[in-house]
Amino acid sequence: MATREPVECPVCRESPAADQQLEEHLFADHSKRKLAKFIVAETATLTTDDVSE
Repeated sequence: MATREPVECPVCRESPAADQQLEEHLFADHSKRKLAKFIVAETATLTTDDVSE
């Protein structure tokens, strides 16, 4: 039987509670500003990686 790795939050690198979905964790534990900063940083990284290749 295959086992699945626990889901990890990309913002805080912690696993949500066993009874909590990732979406619920993001909504409950992270502010809009924190999520926006994370998205901007990830987008900048992806854009920079695309240019350097």
